[in-house]
Amino acid sequence: MKIGKFSFSNESEEDQKDPPSLISSTTTPNIFQKNIRNLRSVGFCADEYRFSFIIVFAIFFFGAYFLYQVQYKTGIDIIPLFPIDDSGFDKYNEHLLGSVKVSESAKNQPKSGSLLCWAMTTSVYHKTRVPAITETWLRRCDAGHLFTNSDRFLNASTPYHTVFDGLPESYYKLFWKTRLALLYIYKHVSKDFDWYFKGDDDTYLIVENLQRYLATLDPNKPYFIGYRLSRRTETGYNAGGSGYVMSREAMRIFAEKLFNDKEKCPYHEWEDYAIAQCLASVGIVPLDSRDEKGRQRFLPWRPEQHFYADLTRSFQMDPIQIWVTNFYLFFLKTRISAPFQGPAIYHENLISMHHLYPDEIRLIDGLLYSIARGIWRQGDLEDIRNETTTVSTSMDDTLPPPTI
Repeated sequence: MKIGKFSFSNESEEDQKDPPSLISSTTTPNIFQKNIRNLRSVGFCADEYRFSFIIVFAIFFFGAYFLYQVQYKTGIDIIPLFPIDDSGFDKYNEHLLGSVKVSESAKNQPKSGSLLCWAMTTSVYHKTRVPAITETWLRRCDAGHLFTNSDRFLNASTPYHTVFDGLPESYYKLFWKTRLALLYIYKHVSKDFDWYFKGDDDTYLIVENLQRYLATLDPNKPYFIGYRLSRRTETGYNAGGSGYVMSREAMRIFAEKLFNDKEKCPYHEWEDYAIAQCLASVGIVPLDSRDEKGRQRFLPWRPEQHFYADLTRSFQMDPIQIWVTNFYLFFLKTRISAPFQGPAIYHENLISMHHLYPDEIRLIDGLLYSIARGIWRQGDLEDIRNETTTVSTSMDDTLPPPTI
């Protein structure tokens, strides 16, 4: 009954309760538990499927990556979907050399002599690395040339050639660049030098030590000299970073017989490995360049890595190689042992170092050619002492006695 805003009911509180459920209280928890179990089983299955999908995807990804790496490390066409890219034989050929810009400094370099040095760079480093090498070791060679992709930020006093103009900036294109540069040197710079040193823009070269070493060899024989590595090849290859040297005869053979030969000079993403394989196809293999004490003349990694024999990081170029590297380095460290690490790496026959910053290049150059100049004059030490003693004695005769 309702009166105004108020309503009254004759039903008791018990009568106002909800009607009894059709499902008993004893069965309700069982249904809920069953539903929860079903939901959990569905979630578990989803997690299981998700985990399985991740595993399958990981196996597929790493398997494809492994095959891809094997293909490009060995040159074997394993995966048809990823053929070896040898289009550079047609794209990056001699026709690109017709529009090379050459600075006045490069034009005025000597056309013959004992040693021609050349370094590869790019416009990214024209303000940093390029001045560091052109103002230090590059100018000490009989002729020094810089090969780059443009003349941006460079002046006429820099001996540059824009040989790489139009070539893509990629680590995987270094073989095409090096191949083109070697031909360019032989045909457009000079074929009349005894030796040709190739370095990078983060390399430091002790020119006098290199010339002293090369003086013991005949440039009319096909020599290929550097830091010899033995990975993935029976004949070895010279590490590109610390620089390698080709004799006049080796340059002639490469330019005249190997440049356009796809079979003998196949593409490889490692430029130094590819050049070595190319030369090895005609019997030109890396020379053992260690000195009489077994010490390396060329250091392809940073000096501290050689000093502490910490070469693992340098070999780990991709995750797949880490496993092979760690196994390989166990034998490598056993083989190179003491002469390769510690203070012994800095010896009187050292020729080159690699992975150096511009400031480090200038520092090393200053230590060797400015500060060390006083050390080289040790033969005059006795004369200086004698002169000092004579002057001191003559001054003692004229000095008044000390007052106490």
